[in-house]
Amino acid sequence: MRKLRFFILLAVLIAVVPCLEFLGALSGVDTYLYDTFLRLRGERSVSQRIVIVAIDAASLDALGRWPLPRRYYAEMLERLDQAAVVGFDLLLMEPDKDDILLGEAIRKHGRVILAEYLEGASTILEPLAGLSPLRTGHIHVEPGTDHVTRGMFHSIYCNGRLLPSLTSVINETVFRRQFRRTLPQDTVSGAPIQQRDFCKINFYGPPGSFNQVSLADVVRGGVPPSYFRDKIVLVGVTVPGVVDGISTPFSQSRTRMSGVEVHAAILNNLMENSMISDLPGWCWTGALIASSLGLALVFLRLSERNTLLAWCASQFLVLAGAFLLLTFSNRWLPPAAFLVSFTMVFAMVYLYRLDRAVCRLDREYEIMTSLLGRNAGESDDQGRPRGIFGFISLGGVNEKIRRQARMTSRLLRLHRQLEIALKNEREALDNQIRFVEMLSHEYRTPLAIIRANLDILEMRDNDPGERFSAYYAKMKRAISRLVEVMDTSLGRERMEETTAAMKREEIGLMDFLQGLLDEARGLWTERCLQLELENGGGGCRVQADGALLKTALLNLIDNAIKYSPGSTPVRVVLGISGATAVVSVHNSGAVIAPADLERVFEKYYRGRDSANTQGAGLGLYLVRKIVEQLGGTVILSSSAPTGTCATVRIPLS
Repeated sequence: MRKLRFFILLAVLIAVVPCLEFLGALSGVDTYLYDTFLRLRGERSVSQRIVIVAIDAASLDALGRWPLPRRYYAEMLERLDQAAVVGFDLLLMEPDKDDILLGEAIRKHGRVILAEYLEGASTILEPLAGLSPLRTGHIHVEPGTDHVTRGMFHSIYCNGRLLPSLTSVINETVFRRQFRRTLPQDTVSGAPIQQRDFCKINFYGPPGSFNQVSLADVVRGGVPPSYFRDKIVLVGVTVPGVVDGISTPFSQSRTRMSGVEVHAAILNNLMENSMISDLPGWCWTGALIASSLGLALVFLRLSERNTLLAWCASQFLVLAGAFLLLTFSNRWLPPAAFLVSFTMVFAMVYLYRLDRAVCRLDREYEIMTSLLGRNAGESDDQGRPRGIFGFISLGGVNEKIRRQARMTSRLLRLHRQLEIALKNEREALDNQIRFVEMLSHEYRTPLAIIRANLDILEMRDNDPGERFSAYYAKMKRAISRLVEVMDTSLGRERMEETTAAMKREEIGLMDFLQGLLDEARGLWTERCLQLELENGGGGCRVQADGALLKTALLNLIDNAIKYSPGSTPVRVVLGISGATAVVSVHNSGAVIAPADLERVFEKYYRGRDSANTQGAGLGLYLVRKIVEQLGGTVILSSSAPTGTCATVRIPLS
């Protein structure tokens, strides 16, 4: 539920980012990256068909001060008679003594496009009526809020009248194809001017990218008329100070571009259909939401360090993707929205993890408080904010840290008290073990004396009917039983005392078992004990404490002898299974009930069928304890007619 709420909140915040983009809150970052990407892309080749006749400083030096007499434009048009079209980036709206001469030259050429300009809200500045151009077009470019020109509207409607751009008119005239214009809205309250068909300018480089010739050279015949055959000629001022230069994305070094060269770039875009267009809003918005949510899922699966690396990679991929899209497809993806959204996702995932961590601390704090209690004067935390909001609340995490410091002091005091109690308990246990050892020693001496005297009495018994032999045997069994109980109890106490005292050594199990069975045959002379090998068991070696391993296996052999008929052999089988040595002790005695198979390893537990058999219920418990300390396992299986099998598995060396 917490994660679901997190994703709902995250989706809402992600949806806010496109709104910020549409409102222009991120436009500053986008325009900066747009300009940077264009400069990184570098210069591109321009159409050799476009030629600029520049009114440059050399023209003013040779032909006179600005504004130049219009007869020079007429002479220029006579020399440009082979040009496909001539476009003027000049406003010829004031009368001049040479207007008749210029008008005749325009009519004679027949392919001259003059500029018009929209001043204010409704005033259209048009060329003089007597000039009679083929068509006219506006020369408005669209500077941004930072005064950098990145695009223009090719269609402006002023009170319903269309003012096409100069470059779109030239393109229509040369290639005889109609520019597809967006129609104005029928009614726009209080908006006499409507701008349509905006296109971003795909600049080809810094100023000077297009072919330029000086007006003075053209007028004086320095450029042959054949040079302009089938060329598209743009005429404009390039002298700094006469007209204001236009800032472009390539103006980082404050080198502004003349208006006529900006129009040359726009015309080149129209000729090649290489204008830069924005990706549709629905397209990049959908990609933004989907990629942001997907990135959140990725962040949640990564560690903190890898999440940071993934965030850095996402920022790089956004920038690289926007740059490649602009360079190779002339499409603009606003990267700021993606950068902000991915950063916000990173921050939200970080806060989500921090909130979860603080909640875990809150739970641990509650557990400690419930275990240790509260100090006098401390109130409970009911109603206080949990999680990350606890940072900014009274009695939040900082207060809990101070409380936990006090709890830590209490825990240290309790720890010291427990250490003292454990030390006392250990001393009591040591005293108990020493007492048992002392008691065992004190019992063994009189028992040995009793046993020896019983043997002497039995040897000197001359009763032909052996009436006392049965009594001697009972007394010997009672003494053996008492010694067995003491040995088992003492062995258990030593086993539970410590596991660190084990003396491990490498043991060859075949020789070890052979010696063990030889010793066992001396104890149980009336029984048949067999050693069998299988699966290459003759060469297996283990790391174990020989004394403890001997105790465990003798207990298993003792049980097999107790619970099997005297006429049946007890088989000890040695084998290898994988990386473990397997020692199995088989007998053919009574079957152990399934309910008793697991419980027989419990301390002091004796099965229902062992009431008439000697034992204290500690043998198998001791066996399991020893085998587990050696890193092995012991299991017991019993079924008819195979009998009972105790299997010990110990890791090989």
